[in-house]
Amino acid sequence: MENLPSNVDVQALIQENIALKRKLKSKELLLDQKNAEIQQYLYTVSHELKTPISSMRGYSILLQDFHLNDMNPEILAYLQKIANNLDQMDQMIDNLLDYTRIEVTQEECEEVDCEELIHDALDELNYLLQQNQYELTIAPNLPTIFCKRSLMVRVFTNLLSNAIKYSKNNELPRIEVGYIPDEIFHKFYVKDNGVGIAPADKEKIFQIFGRLNNKKEAKGNGLGLIISKRIIEKHGGEIWVESVRGKGSTFFFTLPRRSCN
Repeated sequence: MENLPSNVDVQALIQENIALKRKLKSKELLLDQKNAEIQQYLYTVSHELKTPISSMRGYSILLQDFHLNDMNPEILAYLQKIANNLDQMDQMIDNLLDYTRIEVTQEECEEVDCEELIHDALDELNYLLQQNQYELTIAPNLPTIFCKRSLMVRVFTNLLSNAIKYSKNNELPRIEVGYIPDEIFHKFYVKDNGVGIAPADKEKIFQIFGRLNNKKEAKGNGLGLIISKRIIEKHGGEIWVESVRGKGSTFFFTLPRRSCN
């Protein structure tokens, strides 16, 4: 306090600081309340959509079963497309429900070897990997991190899956999983040589139902990255992308060395 000008009212500054902290706390509580309302809304809508989807799927199957031998093949093909789209919608709703349930607590976190997480993710992607040729490089000496294991496996699964799905048609997918040491945070990246992302889409892909503008290149339901973002933020980290259209993308994410809140 000795460096403050003599005409400064120290007590008034203290009171102003206290008032600002209270106002900030009030804003944080309001934001938490709004976020909770949004999560509850998403959960309710997703849950309510399950019933009509199940009914539509049931009627579609009945039509196919009852008229399998006497129905026009073109109509049967349309019914199959309806069934496929219902399956996709059902998966989208399941992902929305998963999104609303993502939570991370200290008790759920453990020390996990990152190589194990990546191998678990590759096991999850076994079918996709068998259908595609690819080249994968994993950095040596990956660290042990403090995390909720099942959720971090999902992050690596989503990022690796995207690297394959958004590869170029005429080029072997080359994927690199890397690590950059830092004193405060672990910093990982998943790099690919795929189609890349337009500058206007870099934020959109982390939003619910965010998709690339090019519909021909858009695959999946658009929730993988937003789920990954929520998981990482629940662990106290961040995720972002650096990309050049037509040359590939690098997804970075950070995690505290020890947190889980």
